[in-house]
Amino acid sequence: MPIYEDILRIQAIEFNDQIRKSAFTFNIVNNKIRIFPKPVKTSKLHFEYIVKSEFDASATQVTDGVVADYSNTGYDFHTYSKINDVGIQWIRKYTLALAKELLGAIREKFSSVPIPGSEVSLDGAALRSEAQTEKDALIEQLRDVLNDLSDKERYSSEADQSDAQQRVIAKVPLNIYIG
Repeated sequence: MPIYEDILRIQAIEFNDQIRKSAFTFNIVNNKIRIFPKPVKTSKLHFEYIVKSEFDASATQVTDGVVADYSNTGYDFHTYSKINDVGIQWIRKYTLALAKELLGAIREKFSSVPIPGSEVSLDGAALRSEAQTEKDALIEQLRDVLNDLSDKERYSSEADQSDAQQRVIAKVPLNIYIG
């Protein structure tokens, strides 16, 4: 690449910093705000703020009766309308498996249905075994999700992430100061 392209790129970055990024910073001491560097023109200063107590109150607000994840689900009766989409989907699949199992039981009871001129045989055992397989898979899926969300697994995962970050940071070269 020609050198002028690099110069244009540097100029574009500096121009972007001048326009889009504010070069100002501030410091608050004893409820007085100090702006650095001192503005040369008289202009209006606009800023948005949130009082810390209001922020803390809204950030830590816990709504009673809402299940945020699997780990804080109680064993009591839950209102269906308060269950999230993932839970509703799991309930639908499990309900379908239960319906298949019931239909299989009915087909086993009436294994042969006479029709004019012949007889139809219904295979209820296959439908029941298929339903049982689906139910077992759904329960196993739920167990896996609950195990993944357990404190021990979560802490282990966080420890693995921390170790990986430390290995990456260890490969970053240290600054050498010559003075």
